Amino acid sequence: MLREGKPNFNKRKSFNTFWHSHYLTFSTHHRRKYLLDDRICEVLAERINEASKELNFAVLAYVFMPDHVHLLIHPMNEFYDIAAILSAIKKGPSKRAKNQKWISTALWERGGGYDSNIFSPKPRQDCIAYILQNPVRKGLVESSLEFRWSSANWTVTGAEGDIRCNHFWTLEHGKAL
Repeated sequence: MLREGKPNFNKRKSFNTFWHSHYLTFSTHHRRKYLLDDRICEVLAERINEASKELNFAVLAYVFMPDHVHLLIHPMNEFYDIAAILSAIKKGPSKRAKNQKWISTALWERGGGYDSNIFSPKPRQDCIAYILQNPVRKGLVESSLEFRWSSANWTVTGAEGDIRCNHFWTLEHGKAL
């Protein structure tokens, strides 16, 4: 349904299909640049790490842009609920940011954002490249390696970042390594 000429993301259709990765994008409330605040990004990174352990999914790539997040994850369980994973990621940082008075409105735009199932290697690699190059395309940095809130350093150098990432080829026996 369209509302004021915009898609209604509250009615997003998700497909919880075993062994599919999910490319997720979700935006801050009214696209405010809340993710320029390192405190909020640190809480978000911490929550993604916690949720990945609790709900058994691997993070393949991520970037926190000033007003939105791109996240490529791979659920490891045969049965999972991508909406529950997304909710687990978003709720904690939103509550903390409001309680700490870092923000005065909601942190996230209502609804589930964008979710696309990715089920083969080439589109998965294309998605990772797209995510990592986002700060460069937006003119925030000259090299993706310069952007703190991204998995680019881990992808290129293997250096640990704020979120524990696993590439698809490191997934084994239904558990994130």
